[in-house]
Amino acid sequence: MQFDESANGREVELVAGEEFELSLPETPTAGYRWTLKGSGEPACSLVHESFQPATGKVGGSGTHSWRFRAVAPGNCLLALEYKRSWEARSEPARTFTLKVRVRP
Repeated sequence: MQFDESANGREVELVAGEEFELSLPETPTAGYRWTLKGSGEPACSLVHESFQPATGKVGGSGTHSWRFRAVAPGNCLLALEYKRSWEARSEPARTFTLKVRVRP
């Protein structure tokens, strides 16, 4: 299963053992990066994280992806903030949440 920005604020249901991927646009050369604030443990587990640069575009934008596995029945909340690391005390430019209900 694949999720992107359009899934922000949604609630989805998965079966234990299923994997899903979350992909969000990111511009690290401008200092903006997505930070995982809520990883969904223990019902969900992060399997892999990567960044894929956009081809043919100036400015260093691309797509940040996280692959998760629904490991145990229960609820998990994935929460991310998009901000510059040196602006730690400021509000994030954007936020993203995805609620995952894992059934047996």
